[in-house]
Amino acid sequence: MNAPRPHLPPALRCAAGLLAAGLLATLPACEKPKPVTLSMPVLPPRAVSAATVTARDVPQFLSADGQTTASQSVNIVSQVEGQIKEMPFQQGTLVKKGDILVQINSELFEAAVKRAQGQVETDNANFKLASGTLERNRLMVPEKLVSQQQIDVLEAQLDAIKGQLAVDEAMLSTAQINLAYTTIRAPIDGMVGTFRINVGNVVKVNDVPITTIQTMSPIYADFSISETDFPLLRKYFDANHGRLPVMVISLSDAKQQQSGELTIVSNAVAAPTGSVMLRATLPNSERLFWPNQPVQVRILLDTLHDAVVVPESAILMSQQGEFVFVLGTPAKAGDLPPAEMRVVQTGQTQDDGMKVITAGLKAGEKVVVEGQLFLAPTMPLMVKVLDGKEVAPATQLAGASGATGAAPTASGASAPVPSPAVASGGGAGGKS
Repeated sequence: MNAPRPHLPPALRCAAGLLAAGLLATLPACEKPKPVTLSMPVLPPRAVSAATVTARDVPQFLSADGQTTASQSVNIVSQVEGQIKEMPFQQGTLVKKGDILVQINSELFEAAVKRAQGQVETDNANFKLASGTLERNRLMVPEKLVSQQQIDVLEAQLDAIKGQLAVDEAMLSTAQINLAYTTIRAPIDGMVGTFRINVGNVVKVNDVPITTIQTMSPIYADFSISETDFPLLRKYFDANHGRLPVMVISLSDAKQQQSGELTIVSNAVAAPTGSVMLRATLPNSERLFWPNQPVQVRILLDTLHDAVVVPESAILMSQQGEFVFVLGTPAKAGDLPPAEMRVVQTGQTQDDGMKVITAGLKAGEKVVVEGQLFLAPTMPLMVKVLDGKEVAPATQLAGASGATGAAPTASGASAPVPSPAVASGGGAGGKS
């Protein structure tokens, strides 16, 4: 007898039949499964700080590092040999041209002057005697009392005495000059350095410098620029009749700066480095800069009018180049603004940290300056600080659906979320 079949529900009997027949493809003919609904992940809003893009006049400049140089520098050396008797100046103080710096023992030189003066007086007496003798003998020539040969001898003697007088007068001048050299005076205005030779030491002619004087007002700033920048500088230099304003800034203290003029341009390009040496002149009346101090020199070429500027912290870097995150337009009223990635072209950074934007932005737009780390396009933004001022929560654009989701694209579907590396790929000044 056949065993009775177990009682199965209709759905199980249908499935068993399909399995037995190998016709799983006909499963839709049976009871249809319920559809699975997939939802896109929503993007939470990111808290950021933003700034408004502005336009203003900014300087166009070339910048280079260099060092200051004394406009005059003189090594004080002795021009005579002798013992230093006195040094009536303070080390590291300002002196005027003509001030006494060193007094050398002058006794031997005073004696040499007196000896030379005595020799000159003797020569003058001999010259006077010989000249009178010659004149008296000439009166006796007509009476044949003196021969012409005797007159010639007397004239030769007088010429010899005259020559000796000239020699002795030169010796007297030399002795007087050497005596004057025993008192060494400042040849220029400037700041005197430290002693290298002390009182009591014997100095020789052109020996080791006793000290050094350097003129610090005015002072030079020497630097160089690349030959690729030289044509641009020469254009403005020539247009301004060989003068261009500069700003010299200390590398150790940015607050220590002074304006001056670019006054000297080298007449050749340095072959090994491909650079051109330049020199700026600073008044330095308050002695802000000292010789050999490292500085940065900025040459003002022109003024850019209505240039677009943003805080430098807004600039990020990607494989496509520099970019910023802009607060985009919300999809609908009440939504938070989405992040919009914008590639830009930049210019020079100003002293206040503002970066010139030559392309990609316009005044009035708002850019993210803090909070860019892991920020992605279309991510809703909640601005906590705008232009340095805190934004009250009540003023935020509280969105209905767009406040917690991604901004819809033109097709209505959510835009794909790029990798966070897009916003963290080595930004210039970006902060989390």
